Amino acid sequence: MTSTIKQVTFNQYGQPDVLQVIETDMPKPRLGEVVIKVNAIGVNYSDILRRKNQYFMPTPLPFTLGTEAVGIIEAAGEAVAEPYTKGTRVLAILPQGGGYATHVRVAASFCVPLPPEIDDKTATAIFVQGTTAQLMIAQLAGDLKGKSVLVNAAAGGVGSILVQLAKMNGAKVIAAASNDAKLAVAMRLGAHHVVNYTQPGWSKQIKNLTAGKGVEAAFEMVGGEVYNESVKSLAQGGRIIVYGCASGVQGNIHPEYFVDEHISQSGFNLAYCIQHNMPLWQEALGTIIGLLAQGLLKIETPKAFTLKDAAEAHRQIEARNTTGKVVLLT
Repeated sequence: MTSTIKQVTFNQYGQPDVLQVIETDMPKPRLGEVVIKVNAIGVNYSDILRRKNQYFMPTPLPFTLGTEAVGIIEAAGEAVAEPYTKGTRVLAILPQGGGYATHVRVAASFCVPLPPEIDDKTATAIFVQGTTAQLMIAQLAGDLKGKSVLVNAAAGGVGSILVQLAKMNGAKVIAAASNDAKLAVAMRLGAHHVVNYTQPGWSKQIKNLTAGKGVEAAFEMVGGEVYNESVKSLAQGGRIIVYGCASGVQGNIHPEYFVDEHISQSGFNLAYCIQHNMPLWQEALGTIIGLLAQGLLKIETPKAFTLKDAAEAHRQIEARNTTGKVVLLT
């Protein structure tokens, strides 16, 4: 192994240009740990929030982003047994960050061996996007067949998976996004109908597509007017699951509307789920890996950047110029 590694870190909060590539010492595995030579790194919207110190938990400085990295185990510490030995290709889960690097040190228990059917770029979407989508779908499992479901940001990392999982579970999927190119992605992934949510009053289109009824469930992470229209798109007794607010703009639906329409809202936070219901999360992880290995689930990875271009990857995401999973390659 080399004596130094490269990693992307930042010493102050701010715009993408705070991200800097530095060299640091090669990590050495401690008890129960492995060192992985990284091939691909997943980029998530939470990385942008971390960079701005707007994440739901404080971000310490200096900080290296990256909660998921895919690569080959190069060294293993004491008490590490099969299959976490040198040469094994794994997905490393890094809840505290550190993945934007050419090498990472991680507990072997936070590594998932990967079957050859799943390539490196695809594997970066398993942890955050894959299990987030599967766990939210599981909240509605058994109640989707024949129902109408709205998926916002349908060409994004989570949304593109939600479209496919909802359809697998028998739902009629209405995908919403901001432009024709993204809507085309959603259609290719199996959406039955698409709606551009930059158009005013688009909830009326949803009602028209559902014979005036509205959707039984909606998945929302945009915020602002998109959130408002999503709530208005719900059928009486419907449910909206909110898992983010990419626009940073608060919605303003009056609480009385929820009462009048007998609709409900719930939130989803992956970190909370892992902390409080590890077995459920592990089940979701296994489900996503199985679907990918069987070729039943497709991960969109059209945007791949090099590690040194991490700042540009962030700019593209914030400008909403990306679809699917954004990946850094070392």
